[in-house]
Amino acid sequence: MKKFVIIPNITKDTKLETTRLIIDWLEKNNCEIFLTEDVATHINKQQYACDEDDIYAKVDCAIVLGGDGTILNTARKVVKYDLPILGVNLGYLGFLAEVERKDAVTTLEKIIKGNYYIQSRMMLNVKRQVENVILDTGISLNDIVVSRTSISRMMKYNISVNDRHVNNYSADGIIVSTPTGSTAYNLSAGGPILDPKNEMMVITPICPHSLTSRSIVLSQDDIVTISFDENMKYCNEDILLTIDGQLSFNIDKEQKIIISKSDKSAKLITCNQNGFYNILKKKLGNR
Repeated sequence: MKKFVIIPNITKDTKLETTRLIIDWLEKNNCEIFLTEDVATHINKQQYACDEDDIYAKVDCAIVLGGDGTILNTARKVVKYDLPILGVNLGYLGFLAEVERKDAVTTLEKIIKGNYYIQSRMMLNVKRQVENVILDTGISLNDIVVSRTSISRMMKYNISVNDRHVNNYSADGIIVSTPTGSTAYNLSAGGPILDPKNEMMVITPICPHSLTSRSIVLSQDDIVTISFDENMKYCNEDILLTIDGQLSFNIDKEQKIIISKSDKSAKLITCNQNGFYNILKKKLGNR
């Protein structure tokens, strides 16, 4: 790899010191550098500026400086280019940005020498069915969450898998997660941790009003449908569909939400095949 786009989260790399450090190193090692126009202007490196609509097709790798949220946002943008991402963690301990700031240059040395692995991470497609029309809504690396916009009343979520009814959850919301997202909202809601190398999905209710409501782990080939017809008496247009905790859509009660495995996958660069378990150990507070 010799062509890199650098994508910093300016709220994390406030003075762009880490961005400058990586640019200096790439320059010294004769690598091609690409920056969005706003970042290039901010650090006076206009010679590397490129229009964001064209930039991802020109590079071998995206170096993302920030946290898991920055990587999630980037992953959705670059997935159609099959572009691998190197995440450099500038925030709290994350599961996606597994390279720490102090190890950024050392990791880049390994990458340009070819000493790295690319992990393929399953993503989810989400669609909305409005009457008989299917609308493509988005793609997710972590999770799809369906919930109320108000917190005054729980809802009943009708869950079907492969057009067969599975359960009605009375809950504050429903999470449909990838293995990558299993350590995010799913984990906080009591769902299981899945190795991100797997290709499956998990349905987890948020604060279910039943002691018997539990998560359901599905295969990559299953299709999940969420509907709301049992809420007709009190459910107005205050259902919210959220993708990766970053994109949201208001859903009418008569719509259906259809979730399935995407034919696209995120590509994450790592130099440690067991990096997930090392991070998991730290995240769970074990020494």
